[in-house]
Amino acid sequence: MPESANTPYIVFDRAADYYDATRGFPQGEEAAIAARIAEVGNLNSSSRLLEVGIGTGRIALPLAAHVGRLCGVDLSRPMMGQLQMKAGAAAIRLSEANALRLPFRRAAFDAVVLVHVLHLIADWQGVLGEIARVLPPDGLLLCGGDLGNALHSATFEPIWAAWRAALPEGIAERIGLTQPVGEALPALGWRPFGTPQQHTYLVQRSPHSVYQALASRHWSSTWRLTDDQLAQGLAAVRSAITAHFPQPEVPLTVQSSFEVQAFQPPRTTH
Repeated sequence: MPESANTPYIVFDRAADYYDATRGFPQGEEAAIAARIAEVGNLNSSSRLLEVGIGTGRIALPLAAHVGRLCGVDLSRPMMGQLQMKAGAAAIRLSEANALRLPFRRAAFDAVVLVHVLHLIADWQGVLGEIARVLPPDGLLLCGGDLGNALHSATFEPIWAAWRAALPEGIAERIGLTQPVGEALPALGWRPFGTPQQHTYLVQRSPHSVYQALASRHWSSTWRLTDDQLAQGLAAVRSAITAHFPQPEVPLTVQSSFEVQAFQPPRTTH
């Protein structure tokens, strides 16, 4: 059954078994990304760090070596179950909790990491309010995300243009934040700390892999589609691939980047 577009948040239980295979970084890149996050956040061996939406730990596990204490919250027990089976998981304190009601005292952390979460929660402003509560006035929110994600890169724009055109207007829109965080957070009083930093790397992806990911409903935006809507979108994608990619099975080299920006809480919060 498709998920309702009116849901207050999207839980990733159904993605637990394939999340790492579809969202993971190329081998070796996770350490460089963790180092960049630690640099932007001024993290060190005494830092108390929280990740909201910790999932399978693709961000948290490599970050654990950079901090003194790392906690993580997520609504999905299956996602955290995947994390718990990995090396180094014992260093992370996990809580099954809603980001709108974080189970921590005021100013409990020096920094909070947030990666690809706000677009999944209708009341994303409320999440930011809770994050501000668990940070001290000089604490840092470290917002990270993939730029030019391999499967969503400009290389495959003919596929995405066909996909969007085939679906009912608004059906694949995010339920939460739709703006870039660099625009949305300052509008709510969050103060940029330093400048955005990026780590860029190359991946290999084929046009056919984009089709497969859509057909398998790997992205949360596909979970709200009916079977008929999905079939309609896939037919348009097949046509676009035939028209624009003579060798759809052949991987293309695509540049991806992970960006992180630090913000201090609004002054009026404390």
